[in-house]
Amino acid sequence: MRRIAAWLPLYVFLALIAVLLGSRPGLVRHAFRAAVERARGGALAPDARPARPDSSEVALGRLLFFDPILSANKERACASCHMPSRGFSDGRARAMAVDRSSLPRNAPGLTNVSDQLAFFWDGRAISLEDQIDGPVHAKRELGGLGGREIEARLDSIAEYRALFHGVYGKGPPRYADAKRAIAAFERTLRSSGSTADRWWQGEIAEESMPAEARRGFDLFAGKAQCSRCHFLPLTTSVVPGAFAAQEFTVLGVPADPEGHALDPDPGRYAVTKNPADRRAFKAPSLRGIARSAPYMHNGVFQTLDQVVRFYNQGGGKGLGLDVPNQAPEIRPLHLTVAEERALVRFLESLSDDPTVAEPPARVPSGLPVGGRY
Repeated sequence: MRRIAAWLPLYVFLALIAVLLGSRPGLVRHAFRAAVERARGGALAPDARPARPDSSEVALGRLLFFDPILSANKERACASCHMPSRGFSDGRARAMAVDRSSLPRNAPGLTNVSDQLAFFWDGRAISLEDQIDGPVHAKRELGGLGGREIEARLDSIAEYRALFHGVYGKGPPRYADAKRAIAAFERTLRSSGSTADRWWQGEIAEESMPAEARRGFDLFAGKAQCSRCHFLPLTTSVVPGAFAAQEFTVLGVPADPEGHALDPDPGRYAVTKNPADRRAFKAPSLRGIARSAPYMHNGVFQTLDQVVRFYNQGGGKGLGLDVPNQAPEIRPLHLTVAEERALVRFLESLSDDPTVAEPPARVPSGLPVGGRY
């Protein structure tokens, strides 16, 4: 905690630079590099309990993540909606239900998911373990099995009995431990060092970072104001410093790419019942963002160019939609076409060198790895 507290003045300085000295964006980059340098050698993520990637708990979680044994029909797995090749999303505007219809929201990517404090687009789960209950118990997602049903299935498979015993000790497999194992695996799904990260940390020379991407970072932290919601260095909406709060923002996301209507999803309001939270959503991590299209909670935008243009226009209000509680920082940015392009190049530089969790060759249930659909 002392290390985290020591970063706070640097973040304050960074924010002041971004707000007050936007005409000198290079100062933002240098201040941010200083913050990263202070943080090196310590975890940046809010989650302070990551298991070692080579631990037996993570290995068990990996098997469960790709095993359809947790779904009622034994045909869907966690990996059905969170595919390694797609930034641990699924490439669909809205996730697929167990009956092959569409669910209400987009499947969020899981790269650097441990950098979050709240889970689901509306933040209704406060831990990865709690989040797992959502899809497992939902009738439309994995079919709605209860914990005891899952335990009976796992206990009927000798290999799982041995694996759970090896990780958690005596007794039959427990659903609570299955959640712990899956969450431990998900915490290892981290970017292995994007071009932007290596540039910030001084591991690659200034001239090795494309000039357009460098300009994009200056815009991200300055004129484009992206870092007001995607806080650096995590690029999530977890507030830096103590990393103790997750913000939710009203953007005025449209129901269609052309912006003819406002998306009706109540967002955070469904959790808090606070009118100010109506249509507020969590800002995801931007690590791996180039691979996790489409974007927004409803998958309305297919490309990063569309996302940047939406923000540049001023969110929903900029499209002419009635969004009375839209966040005040979401307003027209007056970016040129060249600046929009540079910002996209920077976002793409956050997606290099991904950690790809290869699916196991087989899973203990003998079912198709990753599910049938």
